[in-house]
Amino acid sequence: MADEKSSLETWSSALKDLVSTLRDGVFFVLFLLLLLSPGTVKNRLIAAGFTKGNIGGMEWEGQIKQSAEQTKAVGEVVSKADENYKVLIDRLAELEKSVRDPTVKQSLTSLGADAKVSQGELLVADKAVKRSLSTQQAIVEAVTPSSISDRGWLFLGKVNEPKEQWLPGSPVTVAVVSPIISRGTKLTIRDDTYWRADSAAGQHANASILSVAKVGTVVNVDDVDYSHARGGGWFVWIRAHSET
Repeated sequence: MADEKSSLETWSSALKDLVSTLRDGVFFVLFLLLLLSPGTVKNRLIAAGFTKGNIGGMEWEGQIKQSAEQTKAVGEVVSKADENYKVLIDRLAELEKSVRDPTVKQSLTSLGADAKVSQGELLVADKAVKRSLSTQQAIVEAVTPSSISDRGWLFLGKVNEPKEQWLPGSPVTVAVVSPIISRGTKLTIRDDTYWRADSAAGQHANASILSVAKVGTVVNVDDVDYSHARGGGWFVWIRAHSET
């Protein structure tokens, strides 16, 4: 009985050593493949359902893509809230012009000032979301090159009614340029902004966020769309693609 037990332990130990040797061999081969053909191996692993691994100290995190999608969703909520504040501020300004009662006018002025403060806080949050998404993009690009969108719709700023002059504070997201923008114009991003998915004319602000166009990115204009602002003037949007 003791001999059988000893024999079983010997076989068990040998089997463990064999499994360990095979495992180390597989990891070694996989390590070599990652060095020689990282893209192919990574795609095969992800297709097989592996989203995280660690070999030789190198770790990738497939689930970062899910985090990036969640960040985009937050960005869309913040952007929508900002659009709502813009509408509210414009409406309060219109009402303030139309009323004569000093008390009511003062109340509208106060409400407008509070709305602008809240909108400013949203802008701070929006910048934080863009920084976070930009960082996540860099990680995703390191894992899956060319997987981040570098084209879509971009918001530039606001022009006057004749579309011949930028209004104060515009352009918002690109270096100063003539307000008369045509196809083929090259623009340089000066403030992180969102690439937006295709949408109906005048609805680009509500379109899905694709990625962030980073500061310094040079884009080539493919199309221009003007959305009329409630208080006058036009919001300028371009469909473009990155050249860097």
